[in-house]
Amino acid sequence: MFQQFPFKTPSIHFGNGAISMLGKEARKLEGQRILLITGPSIRKAGILDKALASLKESSLDVEVNVQGRDTPEPGTHIVEETSRMAREGRFDVIVGLGGGSILDVAKMTSALVINPGKVRDYFGREKVSRRGKPTIMIPTTSGTGAEVTKHAIFLDSEAMVKKAVASNALLPDVAIVDPELTYSCPREVTAASGIDAFIHAAEPFVSKNANPITDALSLQAVGIITRWLGAAVADDADVEARYWMSMGSLISGMVLNNAGTSLVHAMAYPIGGEFHTPHGISLTVLLGSCFEAILPARTDKFVQLAGAMGEPAEGRPARVAARLALDAVTHLLKSADLPASLPEIGITDRSKIPRWAVEAHAERRLLGRAKKRNLEVLI
Repeated sequence: MFQQFPFKTPSIHFGNGAISMLGKEARKLEGQRILLITGPSIRKAGILDKALASLKESSLDVEVNVQGRDTPEPGTHIVEETSRMAREGRFDVIVGLGGGSILDVAKMTSALVINPGKVRDYFGREKVSRRGKPTIMIPTTSGTGAEVTKHAIFLDSEAMVKKAVASNALLPDVAIVDPELTYSCPREVTAASGIDAFIHAAEPFVSKNANPITDALSLQAVGIITRWLGAAVADDADVEARYWMSMGSLISGMVLNNAGTSLVHAMAYPIGGEFHTPHGISLTVLLGSCFEAILPARTDKFVQLAGAMGEPAEGRPARVAARLALDAVTHLLKSADLPASLPEIGITDRSKIPRWAVEAHAERRLLGRAKKRNLEVLI
């Protein structure tokens, strides 16, 4: 079958020291007055100073907004408060510097400066009609890929459920990925964000929206992350592991943006919203069960995943080789000291599953990409 598909990505700068390009890129976007959105840990780590130095070198006026919140995903009310400040400040360019949640706030803040209404008006697919102010995204973790995606995830402050805004209008103008900015990332964040990157590569690979470009990128990212995640978690001073995890995360972000996730993410949203578990952890505890459900419909793809993860799949019957991928995923989780099931994070009430399934079913943007079986295998 011949496919027709778009492939979208921001302009990208990658490599050690790439943060130095920030001022020049802001100038290219005709920025004079810059709003830099970040988090308190970024300031403490000295990363903010590097960003400000680059902006000031280009003689730009900068105001820093340090985000604070009490849930892993930012609440919609926080984004709306930030967007009001950005609108009143008449900023030309918005920079996000931090983990995926900070970047999501920056993307949506930009959109709400130009587009009317509240965040919840834009939950779903392609509801943001106009691009906001130009944006530059700079990740300080290796995982979400938010610097190169059109997605932004928030906690609906009214419904207390995680929801997504997915619109091409949110795609950043520039992504600056500097592995050195991840050196201060805590061990648990390295693990949770790293497995998030793995899933952003592997889950789209078995989705209906995959295409030859995303397939090639998926297998490349899966191979990189499988090789380096355990090392990055075990030794936070392993700069080679940090470099390659940044590369794997960037590649998986491009995959996510162009092929999209499916069952794992759809099921993770209600669980993350209810228990406020970090996004990566919400995914890991569902990953094995969801892949088990998808495998019969995508056996050939799981064989390829097994090979990319270094498993001896060649020459084996497809059904045997495919299951090697599930074994490899289990091993990967253990290597990063990550939970692999809901009971491991204290969730044992099976009566919640039907409600989660109903809430996940509402995520048609995601579930339209995957076939699935009975979800009672979750616990």
